[in-house]
Amino acid sequence: MQQDDKPAIIVLDPDGADAAVTRELMRRYSNDYVVVSAVDSAEMLDSLQALADGSADVALVLADRGSNGVEVLAATRALYPSARRALLLRWNEHRTHREEIAEAFAQRDVEGLVTRPSDRPDERFHRSVTELLEEWWRLRGSATASVRIVGDSRSARVAEICDVLQRHDMPFTYHTSTSQAGATILHIAGVDTDAGPVIALLDGRTLVNPSNIELANALGARTRPGTGVYDVVVVGGGPAGLAAAVYAESEGLRTALIEPTAMGGQAGTSSMIRNYLGFPRGISGAELAARAFEQAILFGTEMIYAHAATGLRADEDLRVVQLEDGTEVPGRSVVIATGVSYRTLDIPSFAEFNGVGVSYGSAIAEAASLTGQPVFVIGGGNSAGQAALHLAKFASQVTILVRAESLARSMSEYLITEIDATANIDVRYRTDVVDASGDGRLETIELRHRERETTETVRAAALFVLIGAEPFTDWLPAEVSRDEWGYILTGPTHGESTRLAYESTMPGVFAVGDVRRDSVKRVASATGEGAVCVRVLHEYLERQRPS
Repeated sequence: MQQDDKPAIIVLDPDGADAAVTRELMRRYSNDYVVVSAVDSAEMLDSLQALADGSADVALVLADRGSNGVEVLAATRALYPSARRALLLRWNEHRTHREEIAEAFAQRDVEGLVTRPSDRPDERFHRSVTELLEEWWRLRGSATASVRIVGDSRSARVAEICDVLQRHDMPFTYHTSTSQAGATILHIAGVDTDAGPVIALLDGRTLVNPSNIELANALGARTRPGTGVYDVVVVGGGPAGLAAAVYAESEGLRTALIEPTAMGGQAGTSSMIRNYLGFPRGISGAELAARAFEQAILFGTEMIYAHAATGLRADEDLRVVQLEDGTEVPGRSVVIATGVSYRTLDIPSFAEFNGVGVSYGSAIAEAASLTGQPVFVIGGGNSAGQAALHLAKFASQVTILVRAESLARSMSEYLITEIDATANIDVRYRTDVVDASGDGRLETIELRHRERETTETVRAAALFVLIGAEPFTDWLPAEVSRDEWGYILTGPTHGESTRLAYESTMPGVFAVGDVRRDSVKRVASATGEGAVCVRVLHEYLERQRPS
């Protein structure tokens, strides 16, 4: 990396450039970052403006709390919306000034806390710094990646591949076929631009227009089950399914997990989950899913990726899950954790823009490609709020379209506060999208105000739809009872009093997470259900043992 290409770490420290903070930053990070030190807020803001004028990257800004640090970080947000911003604190300062700090977090002016180093080396200091830097690189993307994608444009298929890789926490880069990097990859592969997306892997292999299964196999994923009978077959790789797999395998139950698309489920598309216990700055859905996936693998869970479940039947004491390729996965019990998917818009003109401007879900892999453009988000729930805040780091303007008159009934207060504090996010209430147009890609949408019954055509580079939810249960047999919306009925309150908690009307088949009727639609509750269900599985399996 050339000196001029290095991103910057900027620190506001009244103790000066020779103080412990700057010395530690220089000693540990100067090979890869430009470390800039300022002693007061005026000098700090001048340095930030100079870097912005020179189009330099800023990865991290640390600002001393007592030196107008919150105000400096708020100003940084306008200049560098994707830079990580953290208050630099002295020992115990996060407790003695907790109200001020909590308010700064609520306004999203501050994203982290870093306590000054007291030892050498002070690894707690460096852990805080490196976590913030890792978040920035995850958001920005790295020039060095294990997967490189080449295509003529951000087609629907390219968007799908990017989304799958993003949700699997797999570093990737995208190149157009006319770029120098893209042309080089195509030349090495010996293909032209009409062949479809070309995938170049770090080990030198090149895939031409691969299916998801071919890509998964190339990346080392397991796409077929092992031999023999599993104690537990988990269907669905969201938080509930991953938790069930981790706890089941850790307690000695041979476990398989089937996931057709990407680990993390709907939660895996969340750019930042801020209210998940144990992550004070928040954690992205993709990172949470990647950690849970790695944890499940380390315990021994057998992951079966890229094949959807299409059937379930009883075979004496076994429950057999059928996959779309005809493979059968036998287990002594089954846990359904297929979650829900966003509803699609029943507007004919939208169909041609699926994946090329219209996305169902947050599609965080698309955000960077929308830099400087206007985008729209439909939905009033937490997922819509998280998507809007993430997109606001790149887009010139983000507009949230809500059918209701308020966000208060459907969105967490912390997200509403952040949205109100973000200058380039607007919320339009009582507004529907009724039409879309564009030449090969979405360019405009037509909006209608419900009460005034007026319409307006506006420019839109992208539209993200996060409305409602539908459970994925059509593949289940009639023996698994569901309510009128398709959610699985579980436990003794919906049938026989001998039925176990989380057990469906088909003995030995359990349901956890969003797919279950009466579940609480939160990541933490889904994780909890997946974990608690394992205790019930033990009880069921014990009942099945010969006397």
